[in-house]
Amino acid sequence: MARTEVYPRTDVVPRAEADKRASQYWEFSAIKLRKKSVALFLLRLPAFIPWIFIVRGWYNLNAQDVLTNTEADVLGSGGEACFFIALSITPIITLTGAQWIAPLRRWYGIMFALIGISDGTTAAITTDFAGGPVGRLAGHTFLLSGLLIVLIATPILATANTPSQRILGRWWKRLQKVTYLVWGLIVLHLLLLDGFVPFGGSAGDGTPVFHQRFYQAVAISIPLIALRLPPVRRWVIEQRTSGRTRLMWLSISPLLVLYFLGFGFVINEEFFTGLKVITMTHLPDN
Repeated sequence: MARTEVYPRTDVVPRAEADKRASQYWEFSAIKLRKKSVALFLLRLPAFIPWIFIVRGWYNLNAQDVLTNTEADVLGSGGEACFFIALSITPIITLTGAQWIAPLRRWYGIMFALIGISDGTTAAITTDFAGGPVGRLAGHTFLLSGLLIVLIATPILATANTPSQRILGRWWKRLQKVTYLVWGLIVLHLLLLDGFVPFGGSAGDGTPVFHQRFYQAVAISIPLIALRLPPVRRWVIEQRTSGRTRLMWLSISPLLVLYFLGFGFVINEEFFTGLKVITMTHLPDN
C-alpha cells in the first residue's frame, strides 16, 4: 500500500489570524472598508475647521467686522492647532506604538502651512496697519515673526511629498528639521503678540493666564519636548513593550494634564471666535 504524504496547505490562514484580519475591515454589502483608512480620513477633517469659520467673511468681503478685526484669531489659532497636532504625532506613536497614524504628521504640517499662507494673504489686504502690504505683514515685531514663519514653512510645504523626498535624499530630513525653527518662532510670535503679563483680570476673568496664547503654547510644548528627549523616549518604549503601561501612563500624567490644559484653551479660542464669525454676530472689543 502506497504511503500518502500529507502536506500543509499554504493557502489556509490560521483562524486567529483570519479573525484578526477580518476585524480590520467594515463590510457594507459588496463594499469593504479598512477601519484604519476610515479613521485616518476622519482624523484629517478637523484641519478644515478654520477655513469653514472664515469662508463667510471671505465670501461677503466683510473686512471691518471679520477680516480686519478677527481673521487672525480664527486662522492664527487654527494654524497653531494644526502645527501642534503635527508635532504630537511622534509622541503619540512613542506612547502607543500606533504607527498607522504617522501620515497625520505630514497632513497637519501641510495644512498648517496652507492656513498660514491664507492668513498672511488676508492680513496683507485687509488689516489697518500703515505702510501698505509690507507694513501689514512686517510693520511690527509680532507681524515680522509671523511673516518669517510663513516664509520658512513654504519650502517645507513644497517638499512635503514623496518625489521631493526621493530627489533630496538625506537632505530632505535636514530640511524638514527646520520645523523646529518654526516651532520656536511660533512661541516667540505669541510672546510678542501677548507679552508676559496676563491680560483680562481687570475685566473679571478669573484665570487670565490660561487665555494668554504664549502660555498656552508653552504648556503644549513642554510635554512634546519632554517626550522627544532620547532618555525619556527610550524609557517610555521600554515600559510599553515590557507590559508596564500603567506605570508609564501614571508617570507621564502630569505632562498630559499640562498638554490637554493648554490645548483645551486653544480649541476654546478657535470655536468661540469662529462661531461668532460664521454667524456674523457682534464681537466684543478686546
